[in-house]
Amino acid sequence: MSNNSLIARIGKALRGESALIFPPIPPAPAVPPVVVDYEDGRIPASAQDRIHRILACLHEVETALAREDMPGFSRIDIDQMREQHLPKLVKSYIDIPEAHRSEIFRKTGKSASFILNDSLEQMQAKIDTILRNLAQKDIDAFTNNIRFVDERYTSQNPFD
Repeated sequence: MSNNSLIARIGKALRGESALIFPPIPPAPAVPPVVVDYEDGRIPASAQDRIHRILACLHEVETALAREDMPGFSRIDIDQMREQHLPKLVKSYIDIPEAHRSEIFRKTGKSASFILNDSLEQMQAKIDTILRNLAQKDIDAFTNNIRFVDERYTSQNPFD
């Protein structure tokens, strides 16, 4: 048995001997946001419209999450979408030299701009689902309050 095994270290600690102490593992470095100019002329106008809508909806989600947290989704996911996933997608499109974008069509049967727009639509669909779920919580709370008021203040007994 090695002197550095877990059992050996526990035994040393129980006998009062000094055990090897390993330094703590440093936290993973924060990933800096990807910077991209969403007004870059190489981005198709249709994609720019989708990007602006996504950014506006992300802001709306952030505002809603500030009121309450949604299980299964967090601010980290929103931050990653805004600071990493969206800009990486757009930057990867911009970085393809225009003369070589036709290679994507040859490989996929779809243009690079079509695929970009399709990917942006997928992101938008996810955001729309999040917004719908957040709104449903508010709708449910409102409905429950209406039901309470109806039961509490509407008399079904004509003799009250």
